[in-house]
Amino acid sequence: MTNTLFRPRRLWLAVASTFPVVAAAQAVDTDNVHRLPVVEVVHQAPLPGLDVSVEQYPGNAQMRSDAQIERSGATNLADFLQRSMPGVIASDIQGSPYQTDLSYRGHRLSPLLGSPQGLSVYLDGVRINQPLGDVMDWDLVPEMALADVALIPGTNPLYGLNTLGGALVLGTKSGLTHPGTEVDMSFGSHARRRLEFGHGAQWGEGWHGYAAGSWFEENGWRERSPGHLGNVFLKLGRHLGDTSWALSYSDGRSNLIGNGLLNQSLYDTNPRAGYTFYDQTRKQGQLLNFQLTHSLTPNDQIALVAWHRRSRHTGSNGDVNANWAAWIEDCENSSASRCTHPADPGYLHQNAVFNQSQARYAETGTTLQWTRQSGAHQFALGAELAHSTSDYDQYQQAAFFDAHRVTQTAPGEPLEHEVSLRGRSTRLGLFAADTIRLAPHTQLSLSARWNDSRVRNDLGHPAPYESESFRYRKLNPAIGVTHAFTPAVLGFANLSQGTRMPTSLELGCADPAKPCTLPTGLQADPYLKQVVTRTLEFGARLRPAEGVQLTAAIFRSESSDDIAFMRAGVSQAGFFDNIGKTRRQGLELSARVQRSDWDVRTSYGYLDATYQSSGVLFGPLSTASKPNAFQPGTRLAALPRHVLKLSVDWRATRSVVVGGDWLAVGSQVAAGNEGGSRPKLGDVAGYGLVNARASWQVSQGWKAYVRINNLLDRRYITYATGNEDAFPRGVVVRPGEEMGSARFVAPGLGRHITVGMRYEWR
Repeated sequence: MTNTLFRPRRLWLAVASTFPVVAAAQAVDTDNVHRLPVVEVVHQAPLPGLDVSVEQYPGNAQMRSDAQIERSGATNLADFLQRSMPGVIASDIQGSPYQTDLSYRGHRLSPLLGSPQGLSVYLDGVRINQPLGDVMDWDLVPEMALADVALIPGTNPLYGLNTLGGALVLGTKSGLTHPGTEVDMSFGSHARRRLEFGHGAQWGEGWHGYAAGSWFEENGWRERSPGHLGNVFLKLGRHLGDTSWALSYSDGRSNLIGNGLLNQSLYDTNPRAGYTFYDQTRKQGQLLNFQLTHSLTPNDQIALVAWHRRSRHTGSNGDVNANWAAWIEDCENSSASRCTHPADPGYLHQNAVFNQSQARYAETGTTLQWTRQSGAHQFALGAELAHSTSDYDQYQQAAFFDAHRVTQTAPGEPLEHEVSLRGRSTRLGLFAADTIRLAPHTQLSLSARWNDSRVRNDLGHPAPYESESFRYRKLNPAIGVTHAFTPAVLGFANLSQGTRMPTSLELGCADPAKPCTLPTGLQADPYLKQVVTRTLEFGARLRPAEGVQLTAAIFRSESSDDIAFMRAGVSQAGFFDNIGKTRRQGLELSARVQRSDWDVRTSYGYLDATYQSSGVLFGPLSTASKPNAFQPGTRLAALPRHVLKLSVDWRATRSVVVGGDWLAVGSQVAAGNEGGSRPKLGDVAGYGLVNARASWQVSQGWKAYVRINNLLDRRYITYATGNEDAFPRGVVVRPGEEMGSARFVAPGLGRHITVGMRYEWR
């Protein structure tokens, strides 16, 4: 196989397409909107102490401040990451702004159970991926309280399990860092309304406090897709010389309807339509977190985090009845009475099932870390211990779709308890690191983490329960180096290993002979291997002139025993399985230029994500005659090869700033057609989006703004897959008709306008 990553011509074209703006741009750093110092320190581990400047980190780490988040005009955190971070791309699979799928370097971070998660997320030192499926709850993040966001690339073992593509590290504000008041109120298209507030204060004897809250509501841009959420964040702390501590509490609640993928025939006539209704999710979650740092001596520091978090999810949705789909298939081109006569016992009229689920998660844990500065060495030793529980119950009721494709439960049919899962997991991590200054301009980083995790499941349908237990252990090392060739040129390289332990959900649905309806139908199942990923990365940071920053990084990651969900029919039934080896390799280029009245950022990402083994991806359109087979070199689905981003802000006057950003995304393979056996599915076409923004400092503390997303109102899709279509052009298939295969797509948001007012008092 030809290695496309290191072709000189491709590399030159990538550089040429990314950096011409450097010669023409004249920019200024408008981050001073908050009058706070730019965050330049990155944690090499989840807790503070083993810290280096971004310049000295042996990888392409990215950091952003709350000022940059506010200035970007992004809808939420996920939208900001797509606009701001090189290599990050989003998919609107559910059609709700707070149920977004993100991918970075070919690894996903998703709120959907069953997605192959590959990024870990930390909030103030606490890993917040949910226990059952390592999913990410974007709607429970206290966005107004975020002080900084860091994206740590690669398989850094110090960030623990699930750090395959990288770690997303979120830090919150405090009364020390953000004294004063912030209020932001906005209104937008589709009845979108948002209100945010934050207030920080300091008192005598080192006391400080911070409070923040958000409220969001919309009718939704797609048909029948309203949503609302709210959260509060409280922090109280004290700083006394060598000791600092803080106690924080967050509470978030949401009610979101995201009606998922849309068949191509309906999308062609109305991209705002829904396939079936309703797919509703309600969540509530709380996190209590205690943070402590204490200097034992001038060279020794301990850091402690202890937390308890819990959440509750309830969901409901309508799905095509698998028995009805099979009956329709049997009755194709048939005039038998069992297919046409309602009085015949074989006649099926309940074409839907109504699914209802309840999940409760809880986790308690602590992390302790000791760091010591000794000559040229900065040592760290630490341990993490956490115990989590996952209780999941699923219910099902016979139903039918009405003329508007809304699921209606069948009168007199009981709501049956189909599945019960009681999952318990414990993880222990022991880690060590040493950052060594080998020479005035050279720094070596060594680290390792030993993980010992156990998963225990009790699974019932709903009873009697079957018990299963699995244990996973692994020592993951890493080595990195940075060297300053000149004051303006710094090179870096790292080699690391990380692992992902199979979740309770995946272990409870791993038998091909017993496919489960995701995430239902769980049973005691065969063993799944843990995913092991090794990453090699090298690159450089350049500062060729004042106000100019350039970064380039090349990476390759190889994963063994990746886990995928294999679909087994027209419904959501399937099973999880290890699929051998995969490879993700690519290039990241970025630049920033700052001058007196301009601020320009641009980045280009190239990703080559392929299978490196052979097999078959089971799915509703993968048949014996047309298997969806893969082999070394077959592209992974839903991952565009090319992503180009450009952001520009211009200070037109002392009080007016005008800006915008451009996102260009290349084509991607449709899921279900990785092997090319279903050319009807085709590829997902690339697209380009332009967003515009403007702000006006009306008076001291008051700022008005307008933001227009998808300014040119482009029609585009972010994801596609194949399935049998029960509602071609929105009309249910009749007995005797064919339920043909079809392409299902995730439509992108059309033009959206937001106007708002912001108040800041410092």
